[in-house]
Amino acid sequence: MLEYISQHPIAGVALVLLAVLTFFVCVKALLSGKKRNEEREKIIADIEKEKALRKEFKYVDATTFAEGKDDYRLITGMCAHIQQLIEKKEDMTAAFLLLSQAKKYVYALGYVFEDSRNGLSDFFRSNGEPLLSTANQAVSEIIGGQFAEIFAKEFVMLDENDETTSVDNEALKRMDEDFKTLMDENGNKIYACVADFIRLNKNDFISGV
Repeated sequence: MLEYISQHPIAGVALVLLAVLTFFVCVKALLSGKKRNEEREKIIADIEKEKALRKEFKYVDATTFAEGKDDYRLITGMCAHIQQLIEKKEDMTAAFLLLSQAKKYVYALGYVFEDSRNGLSDFFRSNGEPLLSTANQAVSEIIGGQFAEIFAKEFVMLDENDETTSVDNEALKRMDEDFKTLMDENGNKIYACVADFIRLNKNDFISGV
């Protein structure tokens, strides 16, 4: 082989390039495979977390609202509980509208927090009415402050039924950034507001639909 390469240098260069290319292709394939495995493992972990949450909050009693329970878990858990109640109905939207105001608010806020982890605008783009309007009311009445201001602005900007307002992508990006900063700095206080609302209305949740 070495003798052949010495006699045919161009072929030798081609073989070297082929070997290098093969190496990089193999490395890329390994990295791609690793990334797919990591994504699959994350999906499986998320499913398992969701199953555990639904199991923990399937039945609600006084102990569900203990002060020591993590506020964020209480919010997402109660949202999961309400989801299990209305998903059994033939018409989920109609079932949602029949919920008490407290249940509607908590259900909507659970989706706000879950769907806005990568940006508040993701929540609006992932959901529709009557959830969006309910969330806007819940944010205004329960959380307020800068959170409600940013939420209301994006609500108007991304309202598909409002033909008088156009989407300003640059402004939307800035609001998403402001929202992320707000959650990074005050997320625990915001979750506490909603968790306190849940505990204050615990009899409403224990009573069922």
